[in-house]
Amino acid sequence: MAIEVIKPGLATTVQDAGRVGYYNVGIPLSGALDQYSFRAANLLVGNDENAAVLECSLLGPELRFLGDAIIAVTGSTMTPKLDGTLAATGEAIAVRAGTVVSFDFMRAGARAYIAVAGGIDVPVVLGSRSTYGLGAFGGFLGRKLAVGDVLKTGPAPAGARADCRPNSPCRCRRKSSCASCRASTTIASPRRRPRAFSKTPGRSRPRPIASVTAT
Repeated sequence: MAIEVIKPGLATTVQDAGRVGYYNVGIPLSGALDQYSFRAANLLVGNDENAAVLECSLLGPELRFLGDAIIAVTGSTMTPKLDGTLAATGEAIAVRAGTVVSFDFMRAGARAYIAVAGGIDVPVVLGSRSTYGLGAFGGFLGRKLAVGDVLKTGPAPAGARADCRPNSPCRCRRKSSCASCRASTTIASPRRRPRAFSKTPGRSRPRPIASVTAT
C-alpha cells in the first residue's frame, strides 16, 4: 500500500523509537519526541510498538491513501478528516482506497502521530528508521516530507482491525463523528436470534408462537 503526500504540513517526518548507541560518533537518538503517544498509535493499529510512524509538528499533512488501510492518530489534539468528514482520534479508523486524509490545526500540544497498519516502510539506517535531518539520513530520504512524495507501508499485521469497518456492524463508540460509518453505503445489521412466527389467517401481523414447557 502507498500514501501520496498532497500537502506535507509544517514539518512531518518518519520516526520510530530512535537510534541508540551512536552518541560517541556524534549521532543523536532522534526518534519520536512523545514516546507514549508514538507507541500508543502503533498498538491501536496492531503494529509492533516500534514501527515507523509519521510525526507531525503543529500542522498536520494532507495524504491520499492509494489502498485500503487502518490508521490511528494520537498525541496533540489534531482532528483527522476523511474526505472532509470528521473522524475520531485515539482509536483505529478504516480508510478506503482513494480517501484523502487531512487534519485541523493542533489545538493543544505540538506533536501528533499517525500510525498505519504495517508501519511506514523506509530503510533501516544504523538500527532505526528515524529521520535525522541534520545528518540527512534515515526516514524518507533523510528529510521531512514534501509535496508529491509517495510513502510505502509494510503488510498489515494479522491482528489489525478498525473500531469501525465499512460493510460490517459498527463498533465505533462515536457514531456521530465516525467517517467510516458515514462513508459506508451499506452497514450490515447486527445478527439477531431468529424468532418463530405463526401465520394465522386474517391477521395483518405475524404472531409470535408461545413457547411451551413440558411439566
